[in-house]
Amino acid sequence: MDAPEIIQLSEGQQAELVCLLAKKQIAQTKAGKPYGSLRLADCSGEVEAKLWDQAEELLAGLEPGAAVRVAGRVDSYNGRRQIVLSSIEPAPEADPTQFMAKSPIKASELWGRLTELNLAVKNKRLRRLLNGFFENEEFHGEFGKAPAAKGAHHAYVHGLLEHTVSVGELALKMADHYQHLNRDILLSGALLHDIGKTQEFTLGPPIEYTDAGRLEGHVVLGVRMLDKRLASLRGFPDHLASHLRHLIISHHGLYEFGSPKKPKTPEALVLHMIDDLDAKTAMIQEVIASEGDGDAHWSSFNRLLERFLYTGPSPLEQPNQPESSDEGASSLKTMELFLK
Repeated sequence: MDAPEIIQLSEGQQAELVCLLAKKQIAQTKAGKPYGSLRLADCSGEVEAKLWDQAEELLAGLEPGAAVRVAGRVDSYNGRRQIVLSSIEPAPEADPTQFMAKSPIKASELWGRLTELNLAVKNKRLRRLLNGFFENEEFHGEFGKAPAAKGAHHAYVHGLLEHTVSVGELALKMADHYQHLNRDILLSGALLHDIGKTQEFTLGPPIEYTDAGRLEGHVVLGVRMLDKRLASLRGFPDHLASHLRHLIISHHGLYEFGSPKKPKTPEALVLHMIDDLDAKTAMIQEVIASEGDGDAHWSSFNRLLERFLYTGPSPLEQPNQPESSDEGASSLKTMELFLK
């Protein structure tokens, strides 16, 4: 029988699985006894785990990014699943990358959608620039695997591709709605705004910053990659190049969010907003997926979004209400009261 995936685990279950050690911390109980506070991951998701006995001995030599074989009981703490481990050991026969989360959308589908977006750019100079990136074999391979973040949003294999396609499709919708926007400029900026992330992160596991990512960040790296590509295109207009740089430089919107410049063109402002929209929507969905399976209707405090998030049932649902309490029954009751 195949080992279960993390998403299949249910409270009270005795589980044995091979997975990725995503986080390891040796902490102490109030009595001073060491224990392991861990996070385990596979392609289906993540789960917290506790190792109460022999933590220092069993975790010695195990580091985040290693494939491990674990056994334990699935429990619940504060409405969230966790595994209380009875054993953990290395699984050297397993490739750690096989347990990394991937985009729920197939890479082939995303590449098809990105190709359509690329074809929607009509300006020949911009199309040639985009082709210089996405038709380059090395860049294509790096971009197709890269995560969009270390942990905030789309933090999984080909997450950058998914995020870029989503922002590109939003750009087309915005250009259709706001006719004053330059469609080709906005769409080109959407496709290029995060290219620096191919050099900002290692795929891992776990996903981590490169030296260049920590020292410079993807905004600076992206501008450098753009300039290198522009240098190979004879006669590319300086004014157009400057506007493309501005789209990359300003897409974080505010100085406190790491943006060297605030958006100063209509296209740059819209790009910032749809980039932020796509990222935050993905972050909220991730919280709902990971914390919305318990009785609590609210998440733990989310540090990045600086708020608690509602994870309960849809507001259109009416729990604990009899089926007869629909609009028709309500109207009939009101009419009866009126006739009395």
